[in-house]
Amino acid sequence: MNGLRGMALRALPACVFLLLTRGSVQPLLAQTQIVSPEAVTTPAAAATWLPTPTPDARATAPAAAYLPATSSYVVQAGDTLWSVSLEIGVDLETMPCVISPAFRTDQALVIGDALALPPSGMICHQVEAGETLESIAARYSVDAGDLSGDGWNRLDAAAISETQLEAGRYVRILPRAGAGQDGQGGFLAYMLSQPVEVAPFVAYAVGGPQTAPAPVAVPANWPYGSGYFNWPTTGWVSQGYRQDHRALDIAAPLGTLVTAADRGVVVRAGWNQQGYGLFVVIDHNIDYLTLYSHLQDVYVNEGDIVAQGQAIGAVGSTGNSTGPHLHFEVRDFGSRINPLEVLLR
Repeated sequence: MNGLRGMALRALPACVFLLLTRGSVQPLLAQTQIVSPEAVTTPAAAATWLPTPTPDARATAPAAAYLPATSSYVVQAGDTLWSVSLEIGVDLETMPCVISPAFRTDQALVIGDALALPPSGMICHQVEAGETLESIAARYSVDAGDLSGDGWNRLDAAAISETQLEAGRYVRILPRAGAGQDGQGGFLAYMLSQPVEVAPFVAYAVGGPQTAPAPVAVPANWPYGSGYFNWPTTGWVSQGYRQDHRALDIAAPLGTLVTAADRGVVVRAGWNQQGYGLFVVIDHNIDYLTLYSHLQDVYVNEGDIVAQGQAIGAVGSTGNSTGPHLHFEVRDFGSRINPLEVLLR
């Protein structure tokens, strides 16, 4: 990121590009450590730029009414690479490695195809002219045998030699077992069971009053964000951003209000069957999208224009969740970035 770009409102769709892999591996970031929430004073709820409406009764069916999460996604009529990447929680640039090694950007999705959800932390590499399996393995510090042993790659042991691979095809690189993963359920439960005085555990309380430019009057149907993102709820950061968890998890009591981090249009609101549970996705129409998941309730509908600070849901533990928290993602041109880069301090 080269700083905040939101003040220049660019009415570009968020899905105009299929970004190709950047060819570099992001360092695995350390697990954010916490202590018991009782040891930290909860910051006061943030003042909003515009009045927060009273939550209504829309989309408040109990979580028990929804089906359990699945390990695949079935392509529906009207799906695009962009919409499917949002639904299954991967970057737009990695979508070829969800479909097939021979995928082309001009290739249409096939209604009814079941796409297997990729492992967390997967890297999608597009082969360049002259590359071999060995050179790709060396580039990502993995074993060539692991790449050929992954049936999805459709490579055999003979390809490990100096044989050049077909340029343009895709090879997926899976994270090694345990790399960058701390077992979020077990780790969180363990940390919360520790005495408050145990060091060096550090708690991060987030939310509360924020520093931001003075709000600018805009029409009620103005669909563009400002590029200045508020914290979407108050609580404690229980998981940080890293290669296999490209989001922030904010632990908070059930029912804590979740608000729009910036102005925009709701493009998804409801149940996600791939693990997000009840979730909301907002397109800010300035290259950014934000995603809020594991909600207990949803207070907006798809197509709604929401103001910064407007209530859009409540903290819950739906989908693949080990306890009440908000899973918060920020996407820039389809790729998930560290929300701390754009959130107001």
